[in-house]
Amino acid sequence: MNCCLRSLLILGLSLGSVSVARAGDDRIHVVVLHTNDIHGQVLTRKATWLKRDPAPMVGGLPRIAAYVNRVKAQAEKNGEIVFVVDAGDWFQGTPEGQIDDGAGIVRVLALVGYDALCIGNHDFDHGIPNLISLLESTSLPAVAANLDDKQTKKPVEWVPQYRIVERGGLKVAFVGLVTTATPEITHPDAKTLDFVATSTALERVEKELKGKVDWIVPLTHEGVDEDKKLAAAHPELDLIVGGHSHTFLRTFVEGTKKVKEDGLRADKTLIVQTGAKAEDVGRVDLWFDKATKKVVESKEKLIDLDEEPKAEFANAAVDKACNELAEKNAERMKEVVGTLTATAERGKEPFVSSAMGNLLSDALRAYAVADVGLMNRGGIRANLQAGPITRRDVFEVMPFDNSVVVLKLTGAELTGLMRNAVEGTAHSGIEVSGMTVQVLVDAGGKSTLTGIQIAGKPADPAKVYRVVMNSFMADGGDKYIEPVPPGDKRTDDVAMMRDVLEKWFVDKKTVTAATDNRYVVAKP
Repeated sequence: MNCCLRSLLILGLSLGSVSVARAGDDRIHVVVLHTNDIHGQVLTRKATWLKRDPAPMVGGLPRIAAYVNRVKAQAEKNGEIVFVVDAGDWFQGTPEGQIDDGAGIVRVLALVGYDALCIGNHDFDHGIPNLISLLESTSLPAVAANLDDKQTKKPVEWVPQYRIVERGGLKVAFVGLVTTATPEITHPDAKTLDFVATSTALERVEKELKGKVDWIVPLTHEGVDEDKKLAAAHPELDLIVGGHSHTFLRTFVEGTKKVKEDGLRADKTLIVQTGAKAEDVGRVDLWFDKATKKVVESKEKLIDLDEEPKAEFANAAVDKACNELAEKNAERMKEVVGTLTATAERGKEPFVSSAMGNLLSDALRAYAVADVGLMNRGGIRANLQAGPITRRDVFEVMPFDNSVVVLKLTGAELTGLMRNAVEGTAHSGIEVSGMTVQVLVDAGGKSTLTGIQIAGKPADPAKVYRVVMNSFMADGGDKYIEPVPPGDKRTDDVAMMRDVLEKWFVDKKTVTAATDNRYVVAKP
């Protein structure tokens, strides 16, 4: 059992939703349980990243729901107050999350017992009408304060800016704030809204709520760095519950010395986030002065969901809904999307194109109508065997939640990117389409980029090319290129990488992966 979890069990820190503090105590003990970036994680998954043999099965919405129940049960005994919140990105990222455009997962979330959930950028992925339908059909307590109608210049009416929850004599407002980059990284109709700066939106909410609530808690989906800026602009905040950057803010210990506290302190503001994929639940314990209703102490823990919960705490409705999604998805994953004429395997040699790499980079370039397609080898997680290809086969090849990005790069910039790939060592290598890469390898094995050709011609240093890649690479992953922010130089597509590969099979029906080598290696 995880040591932090064991300590929590010993201390009996599970909390609940009763409305009275312990008799004789001059403080109100409040617990905020929080999640973020669940991304459709219905099932447990093997934690291969943990150095444990065997690797444990972790996370999943049933374990989240059971932990919430356990905390509430204990809190009822202790006279503590519990709030349960989420910071966005509910469904995009798993096969189960894609069922009915996210409706299945949203129905599950509505059963967990959340008090408020911020809308995330990926919750727009199937369009605004779909999002509105999800909220209306489930009564999910969603919040978003910085979405303005472009015509009226006022907050949209289909989601509240905040939700006020009164419990134990404490009146709390949870305010939703989603990244202003959303229009560039999700469904195109997000551009029909004005995404107001989060600090500005919070300020107008604070003015509206002045004197009406005891405590304001932003639920943000904008990343840790932006949360720091929000805290600096609003130093009165005690807590920011964040998401979007998939950051695990947890305690690290070297020997007996604690070198990093859970959460992040920005002066008096505690910023918290739980990583992603329902692996953990965040727990913030706060103590309020009864008379002033001000926070006098707070601390944060991340709770690893690495064990099966006790049956007494199970949420039967959540378990049933998740099982139904898994069963429904099992049939969907068996569907054949096309046929592969010969086995396509991943490559290991640094300057030898693989059939799998060619297949993916060709499909990507064709989808984006780009001059060059690039695929990092680390993002290719499985081979494809000859014969019928199922949707699960495609998902296993590309399980990461990476979307499609088109960059406008000059020939000089593209050459620099490929130089990093060829001459660097801290990465997995790149598969290419529409381009030939010329490499010199000396007697000592040192590699040097000597040139690139695009459509059979040397790259023009001044010419701008359309280069398509996944969002991981465009965001600086593997350090092939500096992170490219949304703007004229970058166009983000709503499609996930695996959607592109599936579409390639569906459209062609029968696929033959190219086997030519797109690297030309010379030796002195």
